[in-house]
Amino acid sequence: MNYTVSDFLNTYEAKVKLIAGAGGVSRVIKDVGILDYELDKSLKGRYFYTSSFRDQLVLTTFLCAKDDPYMIGEGVKHLLKQGAAALAFRNVFRLSIPESAIRFADSRNFPIILINSMELYFEKIIYDVNRHAERMRNIGFQQDEINVLLSGNLSAGDARAHARLINPSFEDRFAAVYFKSGEYFGESEFEECFRRYERSPLNTLASTMCLYKNGAFLFYSSNDTSNSFGDAFAAQAMREIFPDVENLSAGISRTHFSLTEFSAGIREGLYAALLGRSLALPLLHYERLGAYEIIFPFAESLEMQEFRQRVLEPVSEYDAENRTNLLDTLRLYIASGCDMHKAALDAAQHENTIRYRLEKIATLTGLDFKIQPQMEELSLAIRIDTCIRLLQNEIV
Repeated sequence: MNYTVSDFLNTYEAKVKLIAGAGGVSRVIKDVGILDYELDKSLKGRYFYTSSFRDQLVLTTFLCAKDDPYMIGEGVKHLLKQGAAALAFRNVFRLSIPESAIRFADSRNFPIILINSMELYFEKIIYDVNRHAERMRNIGFQQDEINVLLSGNLSAGDARAHARLINPSFEDRFAAVYFKSGEYFGESEFEECFRRYERSPLNTLASTMCLYKNGAFLFYSSNDTSNSFGDAFAAQAMREIFPDVENLSAGISRTHFSLTEFSAGIREGLYAALLGRSLALPLLHYERLGAYEIIFPFAESLEMQEFRQRVLEPVSEYDAENRTNLLDTLRLYIASGCDMHKAALDAAQHENTIRYRLEKIATLTGLDFKIQPQMEELSLAIRIDTCIRLLQNEIV
């Protein structure tokens, strides 16, 4: 990820104002420079036009234009020639910015930013921008931020702040899509997919793709309600970004309308991808999780674990002692929608074999699959067990 002019504007949104070059807010900022003496004509031949500002956010007070405001236009032309990313201007001398300089910057999509706050010192800007640019180039930093957001110990304001560290240009309306690979997926595999992402229409200033464990998150934000975050959106991402990744499953969060809900969005995308992977589904939306939606967040609580143990431990112990597959049969029966015929087909067994095993489970647990409330207990215990196993394999 690169740090852009848009990111700078969103980081200091209350203290700066874009006055020209709105078409260039996607320009990448790699460093910060200061335009000071370079345009002073009295230094021509010694320091005049000698500094390089390539890919820099250039800070200035335009001291050199104090007696000649048209030097502002010369400065803009000089920075464009040098390949600067943008110009940030503190107007301490109350200079009148020539309209010609504004029009020129607009025509070349060169951002000119007015620094409104006297409390935003150049030293702080230099430190903050360099730190942000370095962080956004660091794959590990984004993974660390996702782990912080998953920790569950953040206030709504802290969640928003950490989301903005991942991408300062995030808009409030967003969805999180987690792409879970069934094969090894490390940094080199991610970088190959990220290059495809950069060339795709899914790559916007308000969106980000991050490596996370054995997969990747796509955080897509847009306040334009005509942009849908549904199955078609995720399917497009799978085609364009992950065409060569085998055994891929995607989980889509709900659409959220505030970055204060960013932690919830991460969890939803992750839960949906994990469950989709276990069910061999290429795509699963969080809103279709059913009972899993309420189980996932609390699956590792003491109460859930005790319930699972009380119901399933007699079955698992019997399987271990007798080398049987009662627990797998129960999972298969529940996955079939409690359809005896379908479960038998899926297990390649006779229906009577499935029925016998379920009756044995009833003897061991005291829960009869033919009695609806008792079957619901068995089903709940299996779902809790599924969530716990998936979470233990994925989340720190």
